[in-house]
Amino acid sequence: MAKNILIWTGYFIPHLGGVERYVDKLTAALEKIGYQCTIVTTAHDNNLPSKETIGTRTIYRLPTHNIFKQRYPIINRRQSSSIVSEINFDSFSFCIVNTRFHLTSLLGARLAKKHGIKVALIEHGTAHFSVGNKLLDFFGLIYEHILTTIVKRYVDYYYGVSQNCNKWLRHFSISAEGVWYNAIDPKDKLLATNKYNYFDKREIVVTYAGRIIKEKGIINLLQAFDKVRSEMPGQKIRLVVAGDGPLKNELEARYADNSSVQFLGKINFDDILSLFKRTDIFVHPSLYPEGLPTVILEAGLMQTAIIATPRGGTEEVIVDKYHGTIVDGSVDSLRLALMEMIQNEPMRKKSASNVKKRIEDIFSWQSVAQCVDNKIKESIQCLKQ
Repeated sequence: MAKNILIWTGYFIPHLGGVERYVDKLTAALEKIGYQCTIVTTAHDNNLPSKETIGTRTIYRLPTHNIFKQRYPIINRRQSSSIVSEINFDSFSFCIVNTRFHLTSLLGARLAKKHGIKVALIEHGTAHFSVGNKLLDFFGLIYEHILTTIVKRYVDYYYGVSQNCNKWLRHFSISAEGVWYNAIDPKDKLLATNKYNYFDKREIVVTYAGRIIKEKGIINLLQAFDKVRSEMPGQKIRLVVAGDGPLKNELEARYADNSSVQFLGKINFDDILSLFKRTDIFVHPSLYPEGLPTVILEAGLMQTAIIATPRGGTEEVIVDKYHGTIVDGSVDSLRLALMEMIQNEPMRKKSASNVKKRIEDIFSWQSVAQCVDNKIKESIQCLKQ
């Protein structure tokens, strides 16, 4: 059986994001069980090569128009045609496209179908795509429904990165086959160092890691943290913010004189794990339509207690109060959850231990790659019959 598969994604590394990381890790896991993956994405940076090889993976990057380039890639079909013509579709046994609303999914599914290749779509969201503008979001909603209707003509199977993603697919009258979870590699915890052990051992370290945008709940978290500090003046607490985004400079300037709040900016994967290793409480206050936030899996893997909003598949990780705390994301809910975790050390440590075990048992790339492998084998067998 040919073990060559084609994967389409709006963005890919070095562009940073949940879908990019998902595709990177899934293809790396598939590579370990004998697959050769060809990834077709867009050129978010004109300095990147149009074609390159990483391990056994081949990456093609399609030129895009400059409008919305960093938020929604619009493929330049004329300039991309020569790159697409290099792809030998007859060599692939299966095709995977990521998200319904990227034009890469439509192009990839249509071309795969044209060449008789079965197509699986992976859903990464749990609500309509938003750019934070009511008028644009309204037209975006209509556009998303139209594009999804067209994409459905070419897709054979649907999978979400969480059960909540599959529930969201029903909004578009789509019934999913199952879940190909977002995941982690349990061995990644070995990459963590003691880099952040310089924090005072008596301090409770609270961490936020993610994009510094309003929709991710960072402003509410900062306000909640201020209230906790004022209500617990004798407790040593530090809030560490890791990540970058349009609000970073503004918020960093606002808290420049506050020694209890520290902005690290964008840090690499090893350092994120190292930070979680020293973190007592990780807070994910997102109000964004998440799939299954990778950062929750990474924090849990490092045995960090978690406070999070019930976005995407978060409640499939934090299944009860013994695995973490679910809040609605308001300032007051974050304040109360932080105070409880700070004051109740046994609860904090027990929930951290429980969530670590659950993540290692269920959310591993090895198990997800095996599920994908099983589906590919099944679809090829169906074609032979």
